[in-house]
Amino acid sequence: MLERVLRAIASRWFRLVLVVFIVLSLQTTLFSAVRPFGYAIQLVAIFVASVGSVHDVRTGAIVGLVSGLMFDAVLATPLGISALVLGAVGAGAALMLRSFRDPTWWLRLLAASAAAASGELLMPLTQAVVGQGGWLGIRVISAMLVTFIGALLIASLFIPVTRWTLREKVLLGN
Repeated sequence: MLERVLRAIASRWFRLVLVVFIVLSLQTTLFSAVRPFGYAIQLVAIFVASVGSVHDVRTGAIVGLVSGLMFDAVLATPLGISALVLGAVGAGAALMLRSFRDPTWWLRLLAASAAAASGELLMPLTQAVVGQGGWLGIRVISAMLVTFIGALLIASLFIPVTRWTLREKVLLGN
């Protein structure tokens, strides 16, 4: 029984939930107060896009769905909107790099930044579809630009974290 619990705690999905909790707490505290040019940098979207740029489409989408559900638990939006958008962001980052055999670090960084910025467009579109009234307009371009530039800086830190978080690790010698 104890061995099962230790295996569950040592799994990459347990590490993922813990790391997403940390990223989510940074998003809702520090990064909600720090607003360059009046826009919040979407730290959770940058993390999900970093996962997608390092791993495959399936992993990027799953991490986006899990992170989005955790983010929806904090936001006042209907449950599942952020999960849908962040799942698309994670999968989109992986799809951007699919045609490259061995993408370089800067290509992964650009893909993560572009995917995170696209989440700024997908969120109001998704909110408009479900009747939440997303704010489509010129402000979306500014928010995308702030998130893209922020992602260029932050994703370089997240890429090694995502490799560690989702690395398969075997416990107890099996």
